[in-house]
Amino acid sequence: MTNHQDREKLKRKIAMGLPKHVFVFGLLLWGLPTAFIYALINSLLTEQSFLAALSTSIVIWPLGGIFYGLYSWIKTKRQFAELEDTK
Repeated sequence: MTNHQDREKLKRKIAMGLPKHVFVFGLLLWGLPTAFIYALINSLLTEQSFLAALSTSIVIWPLGGIFYGLYSWIKTKRQFAELEDTK
């Protein structure tokens, strides 16, 4: 990717705003898939049922996704600032 393409991609992410960015990238794209994968692996490796594993992981992993989304937001803003400095 060129700097221009990177800049445009980062601009679109920043234009979402913090709450939507955390919701999309933290909860929807990281927290929920991780919860399902964790529940599936846990049910395969232990004798716990999938639904029992899912009932706890569906709360814990999306909460972690909030922190991931915040981290992603900070990283996005930092990358955009670095690209703007090299402009």
